[in-house]
Amino acid sequence: MTGASRGIGRVAAEHILRRSPDVHLLVVARGSSGAQLAAELGAGGHTVSHVPADLGSLADVSSAAGKVRVRPDRGDLPPLRGFVGNAGMQYTNALTEGPDGFEATFAVNVLANHLFVRLFQDRFITPARIGVTVSDTHSGDFTHNMGMVPGPVWKSPGVLARTGVFTKRDTAVGGRTAYSTSKLAAIHLVHEYARPLPTGIDAVAYNPGFVPGTASPVTQGPSHGSRCAASCR
Repeated sequence: MTGASRGIGRVAAEHILRRSPDVHLLVVARGSSGAQLAAELGAGGHTVSHVPADLGSLADVSSAAGKVRVRPDRGDLPPLRGFVGNAGMQYTNALTEGPDGFEATFAVNVLANHLFVRLFQDRFITPARIGVTVSDTHSGDFTHNMGMVPGPVWKSPGVLARTGVFTKRDTAVGGRTAYSTSKLAAIHLVHEYARPLPTGIDAVAYNPGFVPGTASPVTQGPSHGSRCAASCR
């Protein structure tokens, strides 16, 4: 699971452990924060481990996925039955580059999820579920985002992965446009996952609704309740 350190991700992680006390939850977190997060979530006897990764770096994501892939073979991790891509980021501009030269919003919200799923794909055992957190901001109208976030501006993924794509790119408007567009791209990813995945592996895009006051670093959509934006298979 990514994005389990705070906000809706922290609540989701606690909910997973409460509903499935026998689960082994592995969290991906930046630097040394993963050890503290695993200890906090593991309080009360839950099994929680961690692997470090900067989700803005595809090399870090690839390294983290590689470490997870071999652990079931060593016997210190059960077979993989799920992936929760909850981590999300919004910047105050659309010009911020990650370590690989990709626009940082797209790198975290889209590319990291994509790489994790592709590297885990042959390691899942059924039944399994892939969940990616999306947002009503992808709808682009006042009803869904209350005018707080500009609607997405769709272009090919190869273009969206680069900086300077949107108008007002050096302002918060550009950053929010990058965010809403990345959430639309995440929904496209989920539909794409559903095509090649074997029967028994579900791909779900989860929309948590509007979540102010949760210490979440991103804006998450409108205030009309939680619902699933897309469910494939």
